Amino acid sequence: MMKGRDLFTVLILAVAIAAVSVAIVVTMPSGTTDTDPSDPVSPAVPEPEPEVEIPSYPEGISFDQDTGILSSDEPVTWYVVNELTESEHKVKEEFTGSSITLNSGLYTVTVGNDTFNVIVDGIHTNILSWKYWFNGTKYDVSVTYNIDISELAELTLKNREENRYMSSSFSNLPSLVYVNDTVRSIVAQLEKRFVEIGGDPTDRQSYADFLVSFAQLGIKYPNWVDGSSDKQVWGIDEYWAKSLETLFFMKGDCEDSAAVACSLLKAAGYKTAMVGVSGHVTAAVSLEEFREVGKEEIHSYNNLYSAFTVAKGTSAVADDPQDVIYYGVDTTKKQVPVGYMLNGSVNNIGKNTKWGTAGFYPVTSD
Repeated sequence: MMKGRDLFTVLILAVAIAAVSVAIVVTMPSGTTDTDPSDPVSPAVPEPEPEVEIPSYPEGISFDQDTGILSSDEPVTWYVVNELTESEHKVKEEFTGSSITLNSGLYTVTVGNDTFNVIVDGIHTNILSWKYWFNGTKYDVSVTYNIDISELAELTLKNREENRYMSSSFSNLPSLVYVNDTVRSIVAQLEKRFVEIGGDPTDRQSYADFLVSFAQLGIKYPNWVDGSSDKQVWGIDEYWAKSLETLFFMKGDCEDSAAVACSLLKAAGYKTAMVGVSGHVTAAVSLEEFREVGKEEIHSYNNLYSAFTVAKGTSAVADDPQDVIYYGVDTTKKQVPVGYMLNGSVNNIGKNTKWGTAGFYPVTSD
């Protein structure tokens, strides 16, 4: 049994503890009173700094990105290949010394038993010009665009590996479509020029025709070398180029020019698809309304008019929505209106081929 003094002391302590508890509750910030007190509150963890990939060079070799100088601790023989050169013009240059200076580009360098890549930052500028038939008149169209060399080089190195192991399956065609600031700048220039010649970008079919003409009339089809349309640029029988690669060289065969067309259409807000048929690839675009073009009109700017027919269909991928209609368009036969492909290509749609089912393979919208 507690004595009176001890009981009084206990009461004083209880009051003090209660007062402290009240003070704690009163002074807690709003928003924390609903938190389960049994749940620990984790302190804020700062976001980790993004890892910067530092290129690795052989021991004794260093590279200064600011000056483009590649150096060795001692004099060596350098063998240098500029990879951003068409294959038929590509040469291996030999240099001797403790350093060499490289211009902007992507290089394969060999020193002794070591071979490695060097990327030198820079901007490459291209100008594409063509004549476009519109409302009975031929108009001059010209577009100037810049390509970031580092972006292109990294894309090319990755795509070379993909081409080395990739099977030429139609399902891989959409991956060739690449949209970046270069593509968006081209679309902005094309929209402005379309308005200048009397076009209306809200006429989505007519505007799509104009966008596709960049690939049809601006991108040059490579010369055939040893039975291949890819050897001139890429040095191998078959190479599926990303659209940025094709924009750099301004050359490409059917799948390459189709990917360029799709990249422009995608950047302009269209749903688009790559179309694979036996031995050929084209582009396609989804339109809410489609007007057939008369044979006479097509004949006025394309002598192959009789070889084309209306081409439309849904996704060849069973898991894709089947309510979106795509209209194919050939990108290798000069100016061809959207919705028209070669008769043989259209008749091939839906058939099984060694590359997969012939048909429309949608490009992702993100």
